[in-house]
Amino acid sequence: MPSDAHLILDGVRYRFPGDPLETVAGVDWAIPRGAIHCLLGRSGCGKTTLLKLAAGLIVPDEGRVRIDGKPLRGPAPGVGVVFQAPTLLAWLSALDNVLLPVSLKRRPQAPDRAAARDLLAAMGLGDLAERRPAALSGGQQSRVAMARALVTEPGLLLLDEPFAALDALTREELQDDLLRLCASRGTAALFVTHDIAEAAYLGDRVGVMAAGRLVHDGAVPLPRPRPPGIRYDPAFGAVCRSLRAIMDGAAPAIGRAA
Repeated sequence: MPSDAHLILDGVRYRFPGDPLETVAGVDWAIPRGAIHCLLGRSGCGKTTLLKLAAGLIVPDEGRVRIDGKPLRGPAPGVGVVFQAPTLLAWLSALDNVLLPVSLKRRPQAPDRAAARDLLAAMGLGDLAERRPAALSGGQQSRVAMARALVTEPGLLLLDEPFAALDALTREELQDDLLRLCASRGTAALFVTHDIAEAAYLGDRVGVMAAGRLVHDGAVPLPRPRPPGIRYDPAFGAVCRSLRAIMDGAAPAIGRAA
């Protein structure tokens, strides 16, 4: 396992209190700086629990999580997290929602507000900065949530199925936004999903999880950056078929839902 990776999971195990089986059962994984890795698996396989371990939101029973070589003992300041729901504060504007991680530490300054506006503009929301969440579509709210996770310029972004509730076209647009922003900032990402095509499109590598174990970890043999229309290319279909075969051959998901 490379010692210079940005995120390292080393023999990580976790079992929810009272459960007879481990939800995460000895996972080793390393994500280099600037790389995007996707974690694919059926519901209940433990993938969201693994992401929470990587975020420092829960502590492993065994093994270690390291970020930039340092053991993780709680939420790390250099990590941004995007959850399944946007979880925006209804009484704040889009701009102030983006600035929330800054506001929790200190009063935002002019450079902070400028950076937040630049992020919203980069996501096509430059004219909507003063709108509250109720006046935004689901896709727009997801863009605000992603901007909020990036506003502090984290080295690592953790995403837990953030586009699952969106329509297909909006989901594809947000996938492109994510790839573009991570590439321009050199941000590493761990993206959890149950969507095979999403994992194939986003990931430099894809891991497949089943029954708390990482049963596959392999590079995606597609060009980076992903060219327009690659989703309809035979090579893309071949990657998806291969991942589906791995999922079909993996052990059935057991234990507590992720």
